[in-house]
Order: sequence, then C-alpha cells, then structure tokens
Amino acid sequence: MSYSMQVQKRDGTLEPVSFDKVLSRVRKSARGLQVNPDALAQQVLSRIYDKVPTTQLDELTAANAASLGTIHPDWNVLAARIAISNHQKNTSASFTAVVKALAFQTVAKTGEKTSSISSVLLDVVTQNAELIDARIDHTRDYLLDYFGFKTLEKSYLLRDTETKILERPQHMWMRVSLAIWHDDLEKAFETYDLLSQKFMTHATPTLFNAGTPRQQLSSCFLLAMADDSIAGIYKTLGDCAAISKFAGGIGLHAHNIRARGSLIRGTNGMSNGLVPMLRVFNNTARYVDQCFTPDTVVYTRDGAKAIEDIGVTDKVLTSTGRYESVKMPVRHEYSGPILEVQAKNAVYPVRVTPEHQVLALKGQTKGLNFDVIRNRLEKGYATPEFCDACDLAVGDFLVFPIPTYEHNITNLTVEDCRLYGILLGDGYISNNLAGVSLNNTTKKDVYDFVVEYLTKRGITVYPEEEGEHSLKLRWSTTNPGFKFTKAQLYDANKQKRIDTPFLHLPLNKIGQIVRGLLETDGCVGEKEISFEISSYPLMEGLRYLLLRMGALSSGYERNRVGSISTTKEIHTNLPTVVLRVPRIPAIMELFPAAPKGEFFTYLKHGNNLYTRIQSITETKYEGVVHDFEIEGPHDYTVAHLGVAHNGGGKRNGSFAVYLEPWHADVEDFLKLKLNSGSEEERARDLFYALWVSDLFMERVEADEDWTLFCPSEAPGLAEVWGAEFKALYTKYEAEGRGRKTVKAQKLWFQILDTQMETGTPYLVYKDAANSKSNQQNLGTIKSSNLCSEIIEFSNAQETAVCNLASIALPAFVSNGAFDFKELRRVTKVVVKNLNRVIDINYYPTPETRTSNMRHRPIGLGIQGLADVFAMLHLSWEDDAALTLNQLIFEHMYYAAVESSCELADLEGAYETFGQHANPYVKADHATWGVNDPSPAAMGKLQPDLWSVKPMTEADGTLDWASLRSRAAKGLRNSLLLAPMPTASTSQILGYNECFEPFTSNLYTRRTLAGEFIVINKWLMKELLDADIWSEDMKQQIIARNGSVQEVPGIPDEIKARYKTSWELKQRVLIDMAAARGAFICQSQSLNLFVADPNYAKLTSMHFYAWKKGLKTGCYYLRTKAPVAAQKFTVDPRLMAAVTGSYSNAAPSGSSESGSADSSDSEDEQTPAQRRAALKARLAAEYEASQAEGCLTCSA
Repeated sequence: MSYSMQVQKRDGTLEPVSFDKVLSRVRKSARGLQVNPDALAQQVLSRIYDKVPTTQLDELTAANAASLGTIHPDWNVLAARIAISNHQKNTSASFTAVVKALAFQTVAKTGEKTSSISSVLLDVVTQNAELIDARIDHTRDYLLDYFGFKTLEKSYLLRDTETKILERPQHMWMRVSLAIWHDDLEKAFETYDLLSQKFMTHATPTLFNAGTPRQQLSSCFLLAMADDSIAGIYKTLGDCAAISKFAGGIGLHAHNIRARGSLIRGTNGMSNGLVPMLRVFNNTARYVDQCFTPDTVVYTRDGAKAIEDIGVTDKVLTSTGRYESVKMPVRHEYSGPILEVQAKNAVYPVRVTPEHQVLALKGQTKGLNFDVIRNRLEKGYATPEFCDACDLAVGDFLVFPIPTYEHNITNLTVEDCRLYGILLGDGYISNNLAGVSLNNTTKKDVYDFVVEYLTKRGITVYPEEEGEHSLKLRWSTTNPGFKFTKAQLYDANKQKRIDTPFLHLPLNKIGQIVRGLLETDGCVGEKEISFEISSYPLMEGLRYLLLRMGALSSGYERNRVGSISTTKEIHTNLPTVVLRVPRIPAIMELFPAAPKGEFFTYLKHGNNLYTRIQSITETKYEGVVHDFEIEGPHDYTVAHLGVAHNGGGKRNGSFAVYLEPWHADVEDFLKLKLNSGSEEERARDLFYALWVSDLFMERVEADEDWTLFCPSEAPGLAEVWGAEFKALYTKYEAEGRGRKTVKAQKLWFQILDTQMETGTPYLVYKDAANSKSNQQNLGTIKSSNLCSEIIEFSNAQETAVCNLASIALPAFVSNGAFDFKELRRVTKVVVKNLNRVIDINYYPTPETRTSNMRHRPIGLGIQGLADVFAMLHLSWEDDAALTLNQLIFEHMYYAAVESSCELADLEGAYETFGQHANPYVKADHATWGVNDPSPAAMGKLQPDLWSVKPMTEADGTLDWASLRSRAAKGLRNSLLLAPMPTASTSQILGYNECFEPFTSNLYTRRTLAGEFIVINKWLMKELLDADIWSEDMKQQIIARNGSVQEVPGIPDEIKARYKTSWELKQRVLIDMAAARGAFICQSQSLNLFVADPNYAKLTSMHFYAWKKGLKTGCYYLRTKAPVAAQKFTVDPRLMAAVTGSYSNAAPSGSSESGSADSSDSEDEQTPAQRRAALKARLAAEYEASQAEGCLTCSA
C-alpha cells in the first residue's frame, strides 16, 4: 500500500512513501527477536512528513523501538540494529578513506586547509592501508546498544568541517589503537580487538583526541599552589586555565595559602585569606575561553546594552522569553582565537571565544523549505541544542526568543505612541519646543495626523516651509496636552533612543511606535522596508521592538558622512545603518496603502525565531572578555547572535580544591558552596575536599579541642604526615601559635552540614593516602584529584598527571563463571597501552611533562561490577560477592605489577623508583625527610602496605613472593590502579558505572520519540525468565522510584539482588571498598548514599570508613530530595496505594520514611533551624545508632 507523501533517498532522489518498504526494513532488522515489527512500522508511518529523508526515517524507527524497551529487551536490540545500520549506510566502510577525508579538509567559507588527523597517524594509515582496512570488523558495531551508539554519535565520532559525522565506531577504536602504537601493528590490532569487543576502553580524553593534531589524552591533573604570593597564585591560575582549556580535571591543594588577617611582609598589609583567591579560581574554572568581547550587545530589561556595562542590578532576556537577574558579571584577560559570527538577520557580526556555547539548530540543509523544518521542530525530529561556537557551521540556525515581558502605561494611547515614533524618526524635542519635518507630498497622511493630534489637544501648531517639498511643524512643549519630554527622546550623548518604558508596552502600542518611525524615514519596498538611521541606540531599540512583534531585522552600515539631503537640507555627520525590516503581517497591516505581499528570510516556530549563520571567520584577539552568571535557565540573548549559555559550558566546575582542616580559613572554606549567604563569600562552581589527618579524626572521636593555624605562622604542617604531623601540630599548639581553638566535634558538624546541603566536601584521609602510597619516597602527597581516585605527589615544580582506562568486567563472565586468567591477560595489555600514552601525550604545561616522565603513574579502573553480580546471580550482601570483588582486584593488581615489571625489563625502571627523596623538597624541618626508596623497591606491594595477605597467595593461585622480588628490581610505573567514575564510557559500553551498585532499577531517556522509561536489563531478564514481567509490574516499579523491594510477586532472592544503592547498607559498600582497597595503589571514587542523612548516621558511616583504612572515605555524599517528583506515567490509583503503603511502612533507605507532620514542620524551618534541631538530637541519635549498629541499617 502506498501513500501520496514522498521520502528523500540518500542519493537525493524522491519516491513515494511505501509502507511495505518500511515494514520490510523493520522485519529484516528484527530477525530472531521477540518484537512486533508490524506495529512499529505503523507507529513510524503515523509520524512521518512529506519528503522526510530516509536517514531520518531510520532514526525515528530506532527511537520508537527504544521507547518500547520496557516491553521486552529485544526492542533495544532492534533499536541498535536500525540506528547502526543507518549510520553505516551514511558513512564509508574504508578506514583509510575516512582518515584521508578528515586529514584533507577545506573550510567552505574561507578556503582554508585544515586537518583533524595527526601527521603520524596519516603516515601509518597511508603506508598500511590494506592491512588496516582488512582488520576492521564492522559487525562489531552491533555489540553496542542503542544508547551506547547514540553517545558515540553525539560526542565521540569525528566530524568534518561541515559537522557531518565521518567515523564509524570501528574507525574510532582503530584510530585510538593506531594513535597509541603507531606502526607497531601487532600491538595496535591487539588493542583494537579489545576495544571493539568491549573488553576495555580508554578514558574520554583519549577517545576524543587520540590521532588528532593535538593529542591531549590525560584525564587528571594535581596542582600545587606555586607560592603564597601574588606571582605564585597567578602562575597557578594560569596553569589551571591552560589545563582546563584541554578539558582536564584539576585537583589543587591550597594548604600553604596564608589565612585571612595574616601579615603580608612585603606590603605590611593584611591578607584576605582563601575566599577571595578561590573566587578567582572559581571564575577560571567556569569561564576559561567562554566569553564575548566587551562591545557585544545583550538584551536587558532596560534595553540593549554592551556586555561590559551589565551588572548585578540588570535582568537579561533568556531563552524562555522572560527576564532573569544577573548573579555576577565575569571578566578576564584573554589572548587567543576569536570567532566572528555573522547571522543573516542581524546587522553586526558577534565576536565570541570558540568554546562559548550558543543555542543552534543544526543539520537543516540550505534550501530546505521552512515548512519542512517547522514540521521537524513540531514533531521533535529537530531540536535546538547548545553547542560550542567552534562547532557552528555556515547554514546552521541561531535562535532568538520573542520577549514575553509586557508592562502597560495606561494613560498612553495608541495615538500617543504613533506620535512618539514620528518624533523618533523625523522630530525633535528641546527644552521649550518640539517639532517634526515632513515632506508635504509623500508624507501628507503623516502631516495630517500630527496636525490633527495636536489640534485635538489644544496645542497650537506653527507650520513653516523648509524647502520646495518640506514643511516643519513646531509647537510648545509647555502645553499640558503634550506628553513627552526631551529625556524620553535622547540619551546622555544626545542620541535618539527609545525610552525604556516604551520597550515593554503592549503589542498594539509598540506597533504604533514602529509605524511612526517607519512612515517618517522608512521606504516600503516589495521585499522589505528599509530604514536609514544614524543613532545606534535607536537602531537597537527598534530591532528589539521588531523582535517583540516576531520580526528579525537585518542591515548594514553606510558611510555618507558629509552628504546633504536634497529634500530637507540635512547634513549627515555620522555613519548610518540601513535597517532591513521584513514584510510580515503584523508590520504590513500598519501600512494598508503599501503593495501587498509578505517576505522574510527567517523561520518562526513557537516563541522562537531562527536565522541562518551567514559567515564565520576566525581572528586573533587579546584583551578583556566578558560573561556573567544568570538565574533561571542560565542563558541570555545576544542582540545579533541569539541565545548563548552563560559561562561554564562543558567544563563547569572542573576544579577540586583540597584543604587540611587545621587551616584557619577552614570554616569559611566549608561555606563556599552553600546555597545561602553573601555572594562575595561563595564560589559554587568549584568542588571542595578536606585532606583529613588521623589526628583530627581522633580528636573528633574523643570530643577534644582542635586548633586552627595560619600556614605562614605554623609552617610545615602540610609537609608531614602520621607521627611527624602529630608531633609538629602538638608542638605548635604548645607554643601558642594557633589562631583559634574550637571543639573538634563542632568543626565536624560544620563539615556534615555542608555535606548534607551540597554533597561535598570529599573526605580523603591524608595519613592513609601517604602511608599506603608507592610514591611516599617523593615527599608528602598533599591532595587527590577532581574525582578523588588519583593520589600522586605534586609540588610547585611538578604537576601530577594521570592517564586512565577501565576494564569492562562483564566481558569476563562466561558460562556462569568469572575468567580471571583472561582478566590478567587484558590487564597487562591495558597497562602497556597506558604506559605508551605517557610518551605520546600532549602536555599543557612544562610541569605536567616533568612529573609524568619522571614517575610514570597510570590509572586503571573497572566498570560493570554491578552487571557481573547480576549475571552471576549474586546479591551485594552475599559473602561470595565480597570475595569476588576482592579477587577481581587481586588479579588485576597482580597482572598490572607483572606487566610494569616486564616494561621495566625492556625500558628501565621509572626515574624515581629508587630515589630517596624528591630533589625539590626542602627539608626545613628535621622530621620532613624520607630516607627510603619507593616501597616497591623494598619489595613492598600494596597489600603489604595494608598488612593484608592476598587470598590468591594463601591458596597458592598466584605467586606473590616472586612478584615482590621481581618488583624490587624495577617497575616502569610508580602507580597502577585507580578505579575512577566511568559515567560516559560505561554508557558507551552499556554497563553500570565503575564499582557502584545500581542507583535505581529504572531511569528516563529522551530521544526523537520523546521521553520514556528504561528498566534495568538484568532485572527484566530475570523477571521475563520467571514469566512474571508485565505492564502492571512495570507500573509498580515506576511508582516506587525504581525500587523492587515492596513490589508484590517478585521473589525475595531477586529483590535481594536488585537492592539499589539507597537500599543497601552503606557498610556493605565500605566493606567492598576496603577489600579491594588493599590492591589499589592509588584510590577509588567512593560515593556513599544516604537518603535522609543526619549527624549520627554520617558520623557512624564516616568513622567506619576511616577505621577500615580507606584513602578516600567519601567522594560524593548522595542524598535524596525530601519530596519525590510526580510520576505522570503512573496510574493515579496505583500511585495513591503505593504512597499510602510507603507512609506507613517505607522501605529502608526511602526518602519518604517518617511521618507527614514531621516532614511538613521541617520544611517550614530555615536551614539554620534544621541544623540546630539536628544538633540538639545528636546525642540521642548517636547513642541509638551505636546500640543498633547504624551501619547495619540502611544508612
């Protein structure tokens, strides 16, 4: 059966839509799957439009299939098959051809030659083209699930200068492999096989940048503050900016910065302490390379303003069409490339840094009918998204919201508004007189209106001839019938402008202002109305009024300085702008005598106007750039560019700052991320961490005093750990050097307050981090990184770096068993890869290269531990799960050390392997020195530093004694394992993140088909196998926020396996972390989950983690909102029943536990009152938690 609509094939030809062809395509893809292809085909056909491209038809089919994934997991398989098949039809199979296409590109607008491929990779591919192409197996693309493929498609696969994706997933895996190993094809192909078969993956920076001209492959950087001086602080700030530019995550320790009120000897002034300094770092983290030049015009509620003139008293127009307050203006010095973007419906190009994000609608071919694009927007096939300015292309659409703010002036009539427009166009107002000059022939109707208007109001008019065809009308401004003043017509520079209140009048009134302007100095043509104007403020005001009317105007500058009007004898003293006003009904109805017809070159949809980019050019810029923080949707409207995101973009918050709790500014430090308080004392875009000593924890536990010091008055505390720290700290206490003494528990409660509100500070234990590090011979380690899994030495001369990769554990499950031998084999390959990355990497600063080359640390992690437990039918609370968790890390660590020994045999041990002390450490205190080489050089491996005997040593599975002996002769890498968060790469491979439990058994996804629910695939498989999966059960799980614990009909053993992170005892997660921790030579990003935290629960939990010997005691503290969001997809009767049962007997860990009355009363309290109430209940709660064993409940 056929339809009258047509589809556009990939070659550009059109043919009638055929249901049979759509059905055939779906049926072919659905072979062997338990799905209904006919129903899917009918669903897709109901949503197509005329001339839809077949590639978009495939995308829609795949998205609709994915939306049915809660019926049966095979729907997700079908979605992936169709999406990947579609992508393969759109791209070349030849890796060589794709590399050459990326290497030899021409920028269409400028003709400039450019390349996305490094010369090294191009040479390797050119010389080995047939071998490489033959090795690629494109069927492995189908190992990816739908969302994994969509993640690659959106962000990872390389595109050409026109933003068309050229790579396939297999091309990306091969690009990464060859970038690492160059012409060593045997190793490159080995890596390719592991990547493409989902055994492992390198970290996102490596997948992004491998094989490109600038290979910045590192994920983590650890910086020291160069020096406690202006020069040192700004040196560190510059390093942070250089690293952040390449999307590196930063950990920065600030222990040595003097506290507030300290004497600055050079100036005899007083230090402002940490907070002002960290606010500067906050802005760097948020705004590196994400700004506009000072002359950029932004729409505010007070009119169009240059961005440099906008402050906290202003409100700016956002993407919603409403105005939101500016929280903080930001400015900084910038030197680098700048893009000049010219929109078709704008007057001036806008200069923006390449990484600033702009709202754009991409992928709509030039020449495409606006009705087709509007239909795509209507049906959700196309959606504007924020993208970096450097990713914009000529032909992309920019987005302008139509302002919705309106404020009427009731005593101002439409006639008043028309006269005001006439005065703006061809009139004037002085102190005592007002007047207009009009052509008495062509402007006869305007002339008559002015005379009639004034006469009706009792104002005497004095006509006066100005020439053969011109009359001037003059009148007194002192007459009470005249409503306007000189200040309403001119700005401080005596240039005409539209007075602010007039900008927000109702549409019928601003229409009359526009009419008055255009009928005086406008010229109505067949395609547009042109309006020449010399006042820049008036031009911007008129453009804003037109925007409110749904019109985007364009224009150009015209220099006629010195010319004289032949009709009015007006001398032109300033350059003018010719504004082009589109012929749209709202404007043309103001000119009934004008020729009929509409003409405009932009697209209107909903409350947005879309205009194409006409040109993009790159130039160099050196100077100040500007941005600001915005309330609400975090964006604003640039008058000639459209909606731009306020600063931060994709690197928002990429700094973590570490501080030891003895620092005198620690209480201010703990407040920096809080939602309330003075903006001058907040820096919310940084993350915060405490580098906690055992001594502090001991004093909290004993309820003793704690002394706060300024590092300039008590030097060296950051340079020592363990017994040496305790000795120096107590010595300074005895000498009275402290700034302030507080109860240790009081400071502890402040830490917990901040954690409960913000999820931070991270808690990383200084003594465990140092005593269990193979880098302890280098000096005292002073911080971790952004994600608290990297523990490496850094100082002013060395910025620590780590390159990461993760092993996908589910790949090693076969026939109900875990293959440890294969795990060891893959681990050894990955270690060699990461070691190689150190040598080929691009380093953003000299200090990063120095550190990485000397110590050669790497970070190997995992993903999919929760998937493994589900595949093997293990509960997180089973002893077998705890054992498997430890065995996995024993085998990985063993293999990693073995691989590093093999590398040392070939290439030599890393430089500082046997070194007794870092040459940069100055031992000003006798206790600082280190007298031993690295622990490995003394035959001590990670379990030895924990005093743990490996299970594989006890049972003889692995020869640990031989490994210790071999390691003592040399390692190529100082550090090896560092289980990191794997959010993006886990999504690519389709597994759960790192070593975490499932946080929920359902989550939402948004695609072309809309927003829909995705259910835990392993849970659904078990329920399907048990023949108990149904629509009702799905609704039950949705109603319970993804929990299965109270869902009737699910067997208890399945419920136990699918407890979420909120329902598991946190003791289980900490025990797991401690068990594997003995085989992790760096640390691990351990999140803890407490739905309804209080002091007692958190204190018990954190002290348990500390006493278990963890280095990272808590990365993020995850808490739940007190009220769950409404579930619109759930039957209201079911929701009511579930809510009722929860309020009486909530499952452990649920945020709904407790009475409604107590929740309501707490909601009415301020945060300070709630904290005070919690403190008052502390003693009773803590006592009760100890009696019950808080960590055996669901804290």
